[in-house]
Amino acid sequence: MIPAVIAVTVALTLKSDSKGPVKIAVNKPRGTVYWGGAGLNGPYIADQVAALQEAGIKHVWVGKRTLGETPDAIRAAIELRHERNPADRSWMVEGMEKISAEQFNLIGYSYGSLMAAQTAHVYASNGHIVDHLVLIASPIDGDFLNHLQGNKNIRKIIIINLRQFGDPIFAGIPQWRLFLTKSKLEKQNDDSGTTRGIGHFYYRPASEEGNARRRQLARYLYQQGLR
Repeated sequence: MIPAVIAVTVALTLKSDSKGPVKIAVNKPRGTVYWGGAGLNGPYIADQVAALQEAGIKHVWVGKRTLGETPDAIRAAIELRHERNPADRSWMVEGMEKISAEQFNLIGYSYGSLMAAQTAHVYASNGHIVDHLVLIASPIDGDFLNHLQGNKNIRKIIIINLRQFGDPIFAGIPQWRLFLTKSKLEKQNDDSGTTRGIGHFYYRPASEEGNARRRQLARYLYQQGLR
């Protein structure tokens, strides 16, 4: 199945589904959104969506919010990893309100994990339930992560670090330590190319091994309760 593509834009104004404090009215999207790494490009994204669908996570869309590979990487390292304004409507997801899905899930890999985190932050802070927030190889700030973990409107946060594969990045990494990863990430990126997934780029390769890794990830997420 070819994955649909959604845009993260200003949303409709609908009633919230929680009794908690609400700063702004939000729409009520359903289904699952997956964001890839900086630039949101590469064949691994469509294949990861296909793998999620094969595993039984049926209603999956590709998140699209990018300024290009280099700007995305810079913003991820400096600003997007920190908690931002929970009343910022630009993080809302439009076009998924009528999906017949039982859950609202947000999955992100690397840069995409920050897209997922910021989107979850806005929805959960304004009363809408996020069933699963999945952060893969995420450079998210520790304070922001702790805040998300304390929000009862996010039912489950799944953190998948890739340190066992040599990734120097991990969820909650301090700013100074993140800056020190630059040269190692550049080498891993160059060494990975398009067919090898080394370290931080473990899920990126366009190869049989990459396909197998993405399907293993999808099965794991299904086992964790995503539908």
